[in-house]
Amino acid sequence: MSLGIGKATAIRLAQDGASVMINYASDLTCADKLVKLIDENRVFAVQADAGSVSDILTMADPTVQHYGRPDPLIPIPNAGISPMKDLKTASEDNFDPIVKLNTKGP
Repeated sequence: MSLGIGKATAIRLAQDGASVMINYASDLTCADKLVKLIDENRVFAVQADAGSVSDILTMADPTVQHYGRPDPLIPIPNAGISPMKDLKTASEDNFDPIVKLNTKGP
């Protein structure tokens, strides 16, 4: 999580007093910057592939360990990518990760 709706949502939820877990795919540096920007006491980051059902399910464990029983747990689904610039030259290898994340991701 680094841009757009997810970032803005995490910031607003923390400002309103919520404890927030953000998910990032691979950029720990960006996730750490967002945690520090918001409030290290209100938000923490968990690495997971949002296009993988098993990774999505494992995000709950560190959240419960960090905050205790989430009450309430409010998932904010916003994962999605669109890295292709030209569909004419795109291959199936380019297209598969987009479909995987955009259809399975939270």
